[in-house]
Formats: sequence, structure tokens, C-alpha cells
Amino acid sequence: MQENRLIGDQNIKHKKASDFLSKLDTDWEDLIKKSGSFSLKISHDLEPYQSLIKSVIFQQLNPKAGNAIFRRFLLIFNNKFPDDQTILEKPSIKIKSCGLSQNKLLTILEVASQSAKKKLPTSVEIITMSDNDIIKLFTTIKGIGEWTVQMLLIFNLGRLDILPQNDLAIRKNYQKLKKLTSSITPKEIKIISKSWRPYRSVASWYLWKVE
Repeated sequence: MQENRLIGDQNIKHKKASDFLSKLDTDWEDLIKKSGSFSLKISHDLEPYQSLIKSVIFQQLNPKAGNAIFRRFLLIFNNKFPDDQTILEKPSIKIKSCGLSQNKLLTILEVASQSAKKKLPTSVEIITMSDNDIIKLFTTIKGIGEWTVQMLLIFNLGRLDILPQNDLAIRKNYQKLKKLTSSITPKEIKIISKSWRPYRSVASWYLWKVE
């Protein structure tokens, strides 16, 4: 019953976010009508360090390539997302064989190692942390940049006001949405996105859907 209530609360928040953005202007209204209701698939079944590892796999890849490598990664572990110890016990050459670069492999092993040493917050501990504190903590790990942590904040924690300003697709798709001739910098999209608050994650989700 509690879970159903949480889903209901989430759906209300998501509708409120879509309604808010659709009122910004006709471009946003048309995009939201075309894309449909905002529906964020949150990885509740993953611990934060696991979500971080998933984000590492998707770094600098288009969704199709990222999903292909992620599927092969899971296959190595019998189609279950591995825990930290399982990752550390598996031969690294076997993990790399799913299509990971050497740098990504080393980052994944480091995340698993830090988790095994209890240096990273659990799903219970992380919910009390601010966005900035989470970004600050995880970006101390070599190979983890701000974008990677932002994906965790959006898709694992369901935070609704995250702007991945370094995501090229978001900037290019906003340019397309607004029919602009010049490209947009991370600094510019940050300024533009002020009017999207407190739903910048939702705006990003819609921009990822621009064709």
C-alpha cells in the first residue's frame, strides 16, 4: 500500500512538472504534447555505487551503443547487476571483454573497491545528502565526472532539478527546438535553464527526446 501511495505521489509530481514546462512557451508545449507524459524510470533496485557503475558504462556513448555494452556486462554476471565483491572477484579481463575501455574498467573496479571498503553511501544514507555533496563526493573518484554523477541523481535518486549542462545532446536539441543557428555552450544552457527550475531534470528528459 505504501509503495502504491509513493507511485501516486510521484505521478502527481511528474504531471506538475510537465504542466509547468508546457506553459513556458509554444515550443515546449508542442514538444511535451509530442513526447507524452514525463515518465522517469528510476533504478530503485540498484545501490548508488551500482548506478554509478552503470553511468560509467554509458559515458560518451550514444544510447544504442551504451545499452549493447551494458547488456553484455550483465551477461558476464548471469544477467544480474553484480555487487561490489562479485565485481572484484571476477577477472578484470573478462569484465573488459564486454566492450569497456581500459579507463572505464579501472573506474568500475575503483568504485567497487571503495564500496567494498564502505567509503560510499548506501541507498539509505544518500537520500539525506544534497545534490552538491553527492557530486563532490563521487567526483573524487578517478574517471567520475560531474555528468556521471548527474545521471545517478536523475535515474537512481529521482532528483527533479538536475541540469547535465555538459551533455552535448541536451544543448544540441535545445538549439534544434528553438531553431537557433549558433551552438550553445554549457554556460549558456545553465543561464537558459533558470526558467526551467525546479524541473531541470524533466526538461532534460524532454530534450533528450527531440528528434
